[in-house]
Parts: sequence; structure tokens; C-alpha cells
Amino acid sequence: MSLAQQRERKSSEDVLTSYMNEDKLFIHYQPIINIHKESIIGFEALTRFPVSAYFKSPVELFQFADQTNRLFQLEKHTRELAIDSILPYLQEKQQLWVNLTPNVIHDDSFIPGFTHAVLKNTGLNPDQIVFEITEHSAISDFQSFRKLLEHYRKQGFKVAIDDVGAGYSSLQMVSELKPDYLKIDRSLITHIDQFREKQYMVEALQHIGKKLGAGIIAEGVETEGECLHLIQMGIFLMQGYYFAEPDYPPPPLPVSISEQLNLQRNSQMFPLKIGEHTTFSELMTWIMAYQGSYDHHFALIHVPNRKEVLPLTEVVRFVASHGTKKKETVWPHLRSLFT
Repeated sequence: MSLAQQRERKSSEDVLTSYMNEDKLFIHYQPIINIHKESIIGFEALTRFPVSAYFKSPVELFQFADQTNRLFQLEKHTRELAIDSILPYLQEKQQLWVNLTPNVIHDDSFIPGFTHAVLKNTGLNPDQIVFEITEHSAISDFQSFRKLLEHYRKQGFKVAIDDVGAGYSSLQMVSELKPDYLKIDRSLITHIDQFREKQYMVEALQHIGKKLGAGIIAEGVETEGECLHLIQMGIFLMQGYYFAEPDYPPPPLPVSISEQLNLQRNSQMFPLKIGEHTTFSELMTWIMAYQGSYDHHFALIHVPNRKEVLPLTEVVRFVASHGTKKKETVWPHLRSLFT
């Protein structure tokens, strides 16, 4: 390393230190939306700081911290800040999504369990924290990282994998880390309403998520067309600028979007009233009597003490998979679709 490079590195280290010691880091939050329930399920915490000549983005900042063996120090600082700042706004059933870089376990100062200790005086439960696995370099030790996640899960924390579909490494994480959520990379979501190839890939990831029991979240939703097409595909968890930019205080769900989605769904709704004694045979008769296309339409299902909205194609598949149970009642089996 040349003398000039050494000086630049030292200056960058000083800037990183000043960011943490002088309260120059702050957190913005972006909501994760459940379109089906028209609610916010949680917020992703995103680190922000004054742009400098040394760091132009959070990615650069965290990469430099990794290179200088200060990654855990930075993640610890920003995670504590994210938890403290969200406390006045996070509701009981909402979650806080915080980034976890796999290589942090190789940091000399790494201490597993500090997040659990931070929560003790906040009133938050571990199941309200989702560790979002971000990766900007290869994971050198999958076995050790998997053990760390198992430790977190035993404490009650949830795990999500970010940027799924962006490359081989993210799919490897999906297969080995048993996530609770898969966040589909924005490269597959952008213009998904216009490209069938992207639709096929997202459908494949939906299938993988269903087999793993993982929730699917579409990242980077920026247009009405993308949002509505994702609804038609049966993807109801979304995040992106179409709903809200990252900000502080955490932004609410825009009322106009809620109204717009209601109009869209109601215009393509097929009402199904299912009682406690409705049989599969009766349900199939009602579906076969429907004159419209199953694609891109929804079933408004009236069941005992509740109403649910599901893609009509999903209801058709459900009935077809129980074709040998024509005389059985639907409701005990239908509950699995609502969980």
C-alpha cells in the first residue's frame, strides 16, 4: 500500500469514527405493506449519513467497515439506533427489519446475543425483529453463519433473505438458511407487468417460498402497474417507492393507495359464501358457474366470522387438490389458505 493510499485509508477510518462518535448516522424507515390486509407489517431500517468524499452510499460505508474489521461495531451502533428510534412508532404486531451482514461473525469484536440484550429495556419482543441477510461478498463460512441464525431463531428472532433472484449466492442462502421471508430482488419486480420472463421467474420463487413455508415480499415496487400485477399473481407483501420513500418518522400507508386497491379488487371480485356445512361438491358447482376468467380475478370469501380475499386461481387449485372429498365440508380444510 502506497503512502497516499495509507493516508486515504486513515482519513476514511477517521470519518467512520466521527460518524459513530458524533451522532452523524441516522435511520430512515421504509414500510413493508400487506396489500391483502391493507396494513403495514413492519419497517426496514436504512442507515443514512451526510454524503462525503469518502463514502457516497451506505453500501460503501459498510464495505469499508468490513475491510477494516469494524463491521460489528458499525452494525451494533446502527442496530441500537434503529431500535431506539422506532420505539415511539412500532405497533405491537409490527416488525423491525434490520440488516445482518454474514461476514460480521469474522469481526474480532463480534458478540452474539447483543440484540437480545438491547431489547430487554424496550418492551419489544424478539419476534418483532427480522434479521435481513444482506450480502455484498461471498459468505466464507456457511456452517458458522447457519449456526448463528439457529441461535437467533431459538431466541425468537425471524430471518429474511434479501435480493433473492439476483444471483446464485442468494439462492444458495435460500436453500441452506431456512428463512422466514424471501425478499425478491427489485431487478425482477421492475416492469414485471410488461415482461413475461420476469413473471415466470417470480412464480418459480413463489413456489419455492411456499414449499419452504417462507413469506414472499416484492422489493422495489415503484409503479401502479407493478403493484396491481403482483396482486394478480397472489403476492400481497410489498415494499417500494410506490408506497413510501424511506423517511423518519416512519411513513404511514397512503390512504389513496388503499382506496385505489379496493376499487381494483372489487371490480374483479367473485363472491363466495362458504358456511360451516358447505361441501367441496357445492363449492365446485359455484366456481364452474362463474362466467369470467379465473386469471387476475379474486374471490371474496365469506366464512364463519370473517371475510378473506384470495386469487380465484388459488381457490380453484385448492378445490381441485381435494377432488376426492366431494362430500366433505370445506371450512376445516380452507383454514390452511388463511394462515
